[in-house]
Amino acid sequence: MMPESVIVAVLALAMCAAAISLWLDARERRFDRQLAVSLPDSHPASLPSIRRSETGSRSLLLYRLANYRPEIPYAWHPAYVLLAGALAAAAIFYANSQLGYPLVYASIVAAIVAIIVMRGLFGWQQRRFALRLFRQLPDAIQLVTSTVRTGLPVNEAFRALARDMPEPTAGQFAIVCSEVSLGRPPEEAVQAVYRRTQVQEYAMFAVTLAVQLKSGGSLAETLQNLGETVRQRVALAARAKALAGEVIFSSRALTVSPLIGGGVLYAANPQTVDLLFTDPVGNKLLAYAVASVLVGAVVISWMVRRETTL
Repeated sequence: MMPESVIVAVLALAMCAAAISLWLDARERRFDRQLAVSLPDSHPASLPSIRRSETGSRSLLLYRLANYRPEIPYAWHPAYVLLAGALAAAAIFYANSQLGYPLVYASIVAAIVAIIVMRGLFGWQQRRFALRLFRQLPDAIQLVTSTVRTGLPVNEAFRALARDMPEPTAGQFAIVCSEVSLGRPPEEAVQAVYRRTQVQEYAMFAVTLAVQLKSGGSLAETLQNLGETVRQRVALAARAKALAGEVIFSSRALTVSPLIGGGVLYAANPQTVDLLFTDPVGNKLLAYAVASVLVGAVVISWMVRRETTL
């Protein structure tokens, strides 16, 4: 059995890693505030962080391993995601202390589980961020169309988006306005939004701007057609999500049903369930059952997400 000191050490290291991440983030925020004081005319969301760029170039492999993209604002601080991965690894070590497998195997499984947890949490936040951008894009295009029809340039439409639209669209177009002010073409600035967020409709928006600004023509009419197309895609995505609701509910029911069945069996005859916790063979069967249920839930979720993606 693994000594409790090892588990305590793992938890202590996880807490230290989270504290260091929070401290580094606080330093970076203080650096951004100092830049905002020095450059009051610049939008804080558009100020590039030199430290973040250098760290990204050095830690690109780690970012890809954890599915972390520093250009996207996350609802959860990355330190909390790191702490969740460390807690998952500690849970594996604690389970191994009861099962008695070799420490090498337990370490490999703990590392894999920690990476899966971090990738899952970062990916979930990225999908939420992209979905909010996708749903707000028809209104954003409509606002740009209305602004262009009044005779104002596209740059003023982008400023209106950064001022009037809710987050996260306002933050992304604040960056676009900053890049356009520095001399970047509007279509390239919108294309950069697609590269950061991977929302394909922004690539369509950028191509439309590039064609109309270079070849001429009625930009308002073209943007109106694009807005209608994007609105139809949003409605189609919502319909696909609704049709997949039955499958999603079934997968969650299958995930929860073993817990309910185990509770019923324990209430009827506790001795049959106690063997899963007291007997070594029962421990292995319990670990296999938990792992199989989790893998099945992940596979079903991946299949549903793949089939409902436009």
